[in-house]
Amino acid sequence: MEAMTEQAPRPRQTTFAGWLIIGGSAVLVLAAWQRIAGLHTLEVQDQLREVLSEPPVDGTGLTVSALSDAIRVLSMVAAGAATASAILGFQALRRSTSARLALTLLSPLLVVGGVATAGFFAPMVVAGVVMLWLQPTRDWFRGSQARTSTQGFRGSQAHTSSETPTTEERRPDPFAAPPAPPAAPAPTAPRPSPHPFGAPLPPQPVADASPARPSALVAACVVTWVSTALVGGVMALTGLVLALVPDEVFDEAERQHVDFQGMSRGELTTAALVVASVVVVWCVAAAVLAGLAFARVRWAWIALLVSSAAAGLVMLAMALPAPYLVVLVAAAAVTCSLLVRPEVRFWFRR
Repeated sequence: MEAMTEQAPRPRQTTFAGWLIIGGSAVLVLAAWQRIAGLHTLEVQDQLREVLSEPPVDGTGLTVSALSDAIRVLSMVAAGAATASAILGFQALRRSTSARLALTLLSPLLVVGGVATAGFFAPMVVAGVVMLWLQPTRDWFRGSQARTSTQGFRGSQAHTSSETPTTEERRPDPFAAPPAPPAAPAPTAPRPSPHPFGAPLPPQPVADASPARPSALVAACVVTWVSTALVGGVMALTGLVLALVPDEVFDEAERQHVDFQGMSRGELTTAALVVASVVVVWCVAAAVLAGLAFARVRWAWIALLVSSAAAGLVMLAMALPAPYLVVLVAAAAVTCSLLVRPEVRFWFRR
């Protein structure tokens, strides 16, 4: 029955929903990066000024620079969530209930981030996620189709066997010779015990049935731990310095002719502390997910894959003004490639 459950056919609605999620997520990523790349053009800046001059945001005091930063952050959120949704959509097509749950949790981020892209791709992905919870996809995730087909197969076997006449129901042939009496079994000599005086056999060692942990998973966890320790430590130290001696930091930044884009020192300090806190929490969560995946927790493996893909995408955007971040992009790419290797997927499916 388990074999038939694994081989249950995927409904057409499920296939359509999965590819709707994957395709919409891919286009949403491209739309988000196109939006980020065009924020500094004169046409977009004029559009933002026009938006700020109209209600309901005309009296809020919001500047063009602040609105551009907000759109950039929302676009990055949309790109990260869409990247994760594309990976999870592929896992959902393989009947992963944890991937369907993760897609549901990502839906609010897709909606919020999709506002900055001004397109219908985010709602399209959300529509595909909703279809994963409708019939007959819901029964497919539960395995109801396989159980129904198995019961029908067994019922047809029982019906066929009931229609077949048994040996007792057949009329005996009156002219057939009587059956010969069964021959008596030949006496067999007692088998000697392999040990004197019938001593019991010594206990045999039981082999460990658990498969070995794939080396690719170990390498991915090590890369994650090293990367999160490095990034989290640097961001925690940066936040601590900004909290203790902010004036010295900004004085040095002004000597280096750093453009603050019209933001005050207090606003920059608050924004930097918020970013540092988010990054530190993200690093701690990724390290914990790596530990759980190392201990063979399936949902943690999927969550670590999503986190690595999203982190690589964010680092790729930040690598444009800071090329040294390419190292972290490569680390995230290596982690994702190791986590999706066939031996790692097989190890988590067993």
